[in-house]
Amino acid sequence: MKKMLLLFLFLIGCVAPKVEPVAVAQLVPDVPESVPENSSTPQSYKDIAFPEFQYTAPYPGDFRIQITDSITLYAVRDTTLPLIDLTFYFKESAFPKNRGEVAALQLLSSLYSKGGTEKLSPAQVDDSLEFLSARVSGGISSTRSVINLNCISRDLPKVLPLLADIFNKPRLDSSRLELQRSAAIQSYQHRYDQPRAQTGALSAKVLYKNNPKLWKADSANLAKIKRKDLLAIKDDFFVPRRVIIAASGDFDIDSLKNTLTQLFAGWKKGKDARPQFPELEFNEQTGIFVSEKDITQANIIMAAPFIKRPHPDYYRASVANYILGGSSFSSRLTTKVRTEAGLAYSIYSFAQSDYEDTGLAGIALQTKIESAGDALEMIRAECLKLGSDGPTAEELEFAKNALIESMPGMFENADATANTFAVSELNGRSLEHFREYPEQIRSVTAEQVKAMAAKYFNPDSFKTSIVGVNEKMLLKNAKIVPIGELEF
Repeated sequence: MKKMLLLFLFLIGCVAPKVEPVAVAQLVPDVPESVPENSSTPQSYKDIAFPEFQYTAPYPGDFRIQITDSITLYAVRDTTLPLIDLTFYFKESAFPKNRGEVAALQLLSSLYSKGGTEKLSPAQVDDSLEFLSARVSGGISSTRSVINLNCISRDLPKVLPLLADIFNKPRLDSSRLELQRSAAIQSYQHRYDQPRAQTGALSAKVLYKNNPKLWKADSANLAKIKRKDLLAIKDDFFVPRRVIIAASGDFDIDSLKNTLTQLFAGWKKGKDARPQFPELEFNEQTGIFVSEKDITQANIIMAAPFIKRPHPDYYRASVANYILGGSSFSSRLTTKVRTEAGLAYSIYSFAQSDYEDTGLAGIALQTKIESAGDALEMIRAECLKLGSDGPTAEELEFAKNALIESMPGMFENADATANTFAVSELNGRSLEHFREYPEQIRSVTAEQVKAMAAKYFNPDSFKTSIVGVNEKMLLKNAKIVPIGELEF
């Protein structure tokens, strides 16, 4: 059988047509060795000419509606889908009257939308929202309370009364309280499982003096909270002393305005507002602080006081930050520490935009425990270099263009636009802010970048917080902060 198969293959080969070889040159089209000088094709990607970026941000005043003296609406229509999104921003403080109340405020925040209403159990609220394909959530933070709503546009008149009952007449169901308490205690007990959380706590501890804004509820305080403690403070929040609403989706603007006017006409008026938090104050000590954890990667935050907005340095410092480490792969820190030295997978700088307190400027990274010292020295050198020599012309131009060209991302859809406008007004910005921003960035000079780097990214002013094993890092003069001393 094998011999017959071989004979068959031999005969096929004998009768196969002869194929003439084709020269390689016949398969390749004629290509000139070099591009003619008069060709429009650039020699390099660097020579590609792009049209000048032209973008005018939408004007907040075109979408702003004053419902009452204290209630403002930003309404951005989008009829693509029959949906509506509403976000209510209540400008109010969650200042705790004592340390024990911190736990009550934490549990109350989650129980508003999860604990039912005076008339409906938590399960009935869940079922009602599910039947309407609606979502309602909310919570309180140190300087504002927020409610979010998403539903089919035609069902808004049905959902809003339920929303009003959730936040005006919360049941704060005891069984849901136990669930929330258990989850909060578990979260507290495992709060430092992740190195990043421990690093953040260490950084806050070495940066700030004691302040109620920094207090956290521990397991003992959480366990003590009763339903009556929450009932005693529930009416302190979601009070329309100052409310800014972001609305997006498929709606008639006049109809929405009337609906929201009626909603707040019957809204609870509340008691006297809680006092505002005192501003955060900084410790004067600098240096390296270590909280030990047996891990292979050192988690590092280097931070110093920055500014509270509005402030004339903000835009100049933003450009300096972008060049130093705020621009991912094009930044100096990423190029030197990550790409060239291979000492970190992620490294970045930051210059916080904060309207409530003095923000922070600094650098964050992860690196191998054994290379922490080398990484810190390299970061120091790059900070000092930018502060002494300033940026190159190319760096400055690239940074300014990138910051300006990122603006459209804030207005990529109706929901983003409405919320951008609402938060902007909540922060006290003028209606001209987004029109003025490009010119503010364009006006930044190389000398200003140099000055900002020297002022806000001076490595000698950083408080450097590291979570890792100090014996392996071999850092001189590092101060050890026991994990039990990280809280205020």
